[in-house]
Amino acid sequence: MMSPVTDVLASPVMKLNGSSKHAKYGKVQNQESPSTCSSDTENRTGSFEDTRKNKKKDNTKSIQKLKKRSYKRLEKEESQDNQSQSLKRAKRSKPAFICCSENIDLSYSSSNLLCNSGFQDCRIHPDDHFWIPHRQNGEFQEGICDVCFDGIEIKEGWRKKKNTNEKMEEVFKCRGCSGLWHQCCSFFYGEPEEFMCRNCAPESYKLFLDTSGSSPDSDFIEERINGFLENALERNQKFQKISVRTYFNPEDYAKTEDLAPSSWEEKFIRKYGNVVKYGSRAIHVFQQQDGVDQIFFSIFASEYRDPVRDGKSWLVIDCLDSIKLFQPASLRTQIYRELILSYFHLARSMELQNSFLWADPPLHGDDYVFNIKPANQKTPKKMKLQNWYIKMMEKGKSDGIIKEFRSFAEEKELKQFKKPTYIPIFQKSLWPPLMCAYDVEGKELWESMSVEWKIRGSDYWFIEFNESEKSEQLEEMCQERLHQILLRKEEMQYHCFKNNWQFNNPRRARFASVGLINLM
Repeated sequence: MMSPVTDVLASPVMKLNGSSKHAKYGKVQNQESPSTCSSDTENRTGSFEDTRKNKKKDNTKSIQKLKKRSYKRLEKEESQDNQSQSLKRAKRSKPAFICCSENIDLSYSSSNLLCNSGFQDCRIHPDDHFWIPHRQNGEFQEGICDVCFDGIEIKEGWRKKKNTNEKMEEVFKCRGCSGLWHQCCSFFYGEPEEFMCRNCAPESYKLFLDTSGSSPDSDFIEERINGFLENALERNQKFQKISVRTYFNPEDYAKTEDLAPSSWEEKFIRKYGNVVKYGSRAIHVFQQQDGVDQIFFSIFASEYRDPVRDGKSWLVIDCLDSIKLFQPASLRTQIYRELILSYFHLARSMELQNSFLWADPPLHGDDYVFNIKPANQKTPKKMKLQNWYIKMMEKGKSDGIIKEFRSFAEEKELKQFKKPTYIPIFQKSLWPPLMCAYDVEGKELWESMSVEWKIRGSDYWFIEFNESEKSEQLEEMCQERLHQILLRKEEMQYHCFKNNWQFNNPRRARFASVGLINLM
């Protein structure tokens, strides 16, 4: 049987409440006999004192051990805290990204997609939903926009998509310094694991055009346009050099049967032969900006040298495009016009006598040459573009480059086009597809096309050049300079699309420009 005193010491109540100890202990004493109470109490009191001393000693050791463990824990926590602070200081002293701010948009933009419903001007705009057949895969998908899809009777077998670019701009880690770079800041076009930044391997980077890529025709335009820029700048405006690179294939051709309407095919072949021969020319224009040569203007043209053996030669601007990045902005319009006139000046130096020009603006959001333009770059309406070209041609007359220019309505009245073969045909021309579209069995082609005479009366021009005094430059200006990508508008456009070389802001445009430079 446990002694009352030991029982009292073991009671949880005693540990919590000291007053209960005295009450309980007194009650126990009253239960004992007077004879045994004194001696037994002494023995039990001694036992109590010994137990208390031993307990105190054990408690002291426990406290010391706890203190020791606490000190070690505190030391460890302080050490960890110091290390954490050191890491934070290290991160602050060495930014993760060497190129620019870490907080930039790494998503790529998307452009217009063609709606394949049959409506020529219908587009699937960025972020719009569209529908494609379930079975269809691949990079280019023939889709139908939401609006046109509502008009389809059978809606089974289609799946819905969104016109977004799912690719993201990569982040490269330099093998040399371990610094991080956004892909478009890096100007690196190889595999990510091979990346060495410009700080570690500056000799590996080509950010400017070098002289080896120039040619007599590019030098011709470049000298003229830089001279114009220097004279046009105001005193407080900085001169930033313009560079030009041209590519030329003198042996291009198109099959006559592909250009002529079926009912007139034999007559066109008698006039032109089985093929219509021409030379393809591409002109790319750059300006030095922010440490790189930035592309801002391109022309793709065809040059026809006496194709029907009547002594007449002409050029056609198949397409031209610009990016709203030329500096200073106040001279953009003048520079664009001067670049076209510089090409006309070059053309007459190569004994080309005429040009045909068609005002055919793209739909807003369409990629004409450059992939994804700045959001604030507007696409001119047809009337505005017509007026722009007229002012350009009027300046060409005042500069002595252009002798005369006439609208189609004026040319038709002058030359009295009596049959289709009177109008020159060429690839990417307005007239061949129109002739083919109106060439319906049972109808006379020229009469059925009469509706087009009024529509095209003011958006199509015939241009005559003044004779040049520099015709001796003909041979050197026509040197062959081939390029699989940069000579073809479609190839250049697709290459930029495939690699996400976009021009919608200066950072991305610089990366795309240097990418093109590295192809040269």
